[in-house]
Amino acid sequence: MESMTGYASLEGKTSQFSFSIEVKTLNTKFLEVYINVPRFLRHEEATYSSAVKEYMSRGKVEVSIDVFDWSEDRQISINSDLIKSYFKQLSSAEKVLPEDRRFSLDTILSFDGVVTKGRTSLSSDSQKKIEKALHKALASAVKMRQQEGKSIERDVLGSLKAIVSNVSHISKLTKNSAAEQFNKLKDRVSSLVNADMDTQRLYTEFALITDRLDISEELSRLKDHIAKFKQTCTLNEAIGKKLDFISQEMFREINTIASKSNRSDVAHAVVDVKNLIDKIREQCRNVV
Repeated sequence: MESMTGYASLEGKTSQFSFSIEVKTLNTKFLEVYINVPRFLRHEEATYSSAVKEYMSRGKVEVSIDVFDWSEDRQISINSDLIKSYFKQLSSAEKVLPEDRRFSLDTILSFDGVVTKGRTSLSSDSQKKIEKALHKALASAVKMRQQEGKSIERDVLGSLKAIVSNVSHISKLTKNSAAEQFNKLKDRVSSLVNADMDTQRLYTEFALITDRLDISEELSRLKDHIAKFKQTCTLNEAIGKKLDFISQEMFREINTIASKSNRSDVAHAVVDVKNLIDKIREQCRNVV
C-alpha cells in the first residue's frame, strides 16, 4: 500500500551552475503533474514529466527545479552605436545642467540595450545531471509514500479488525432473530384474533414479515466484502480506488442491517461499524 503524500529535495552541481530539485506529492483522483523550471529549461518539461510517470501513477505531483550560482561566463556584447547615440543626447542635456552634474560611462552602460549577454543554453552534461538528480528525488519521494502507506495500512487493518469483531457480535445477537420475531408476532396476533381464523394464511404472512427482518444475507455479504478488502490490501498495484469501492459496499450492507433490525444492542454495534468504515474510507482516499 502506498500513500499519495510524499516529499523529497536535493541539491546538485554541474559545470555550468548549481541547482536544487523539490518534489511534493498530494492526494487527488488521478495523476496530475506540474513542472516548475527556469525559462531555459522549459523545453525539457516533457522529459521531466515522463520521469514522474515512471515512478507514480496517481496523485498531484509538483516538481520544482531552481538554478543558481552560475559558473559559466556568458558572451557579452556592447552596442557601440547605441552608446554614441546616448552620449550625444546626454552631452546636449549637460549644457543646461549645473557644471557639477556630469554623466559617466557607467551611466550609459546601465541603459537598456547597451550591454547584452548571450542566451543561456543547457549543456548535455548539465542536462544529464539534472535528469539523474530528478530520478533520485522521485525515488526518494516514492520511498516516503511507501512508508506512509505502511502506516495507513496498519490503521486501516486495525479498523477492519474492529469491524470484524462488531459483525461477529451482531451475528451472535441475531442468530435466532427470525424465529424470535415469528414467535412474537404469532403470540401477539393469537391474543387478538378469533380461534377460527385461517391459520395457514396467518403463518404465510408471518413468514413474509420475518423474511424482511432477516439480516443473514446482509451479514454474509458484509463478511465477503471484508475478506475482499483484506485480499486487496496485499496486491502490489494501485488499490486506492478499489478499497474505496469495497468500503462503499460495506457501508451499503451495514445500512441495510440498520434498517432491518429493531434491536437497540444491534443498533449500537451498527453505529460503531459505520464510524469505522467512514474512517477507512477517509484513509483510503490518500492511497494510490
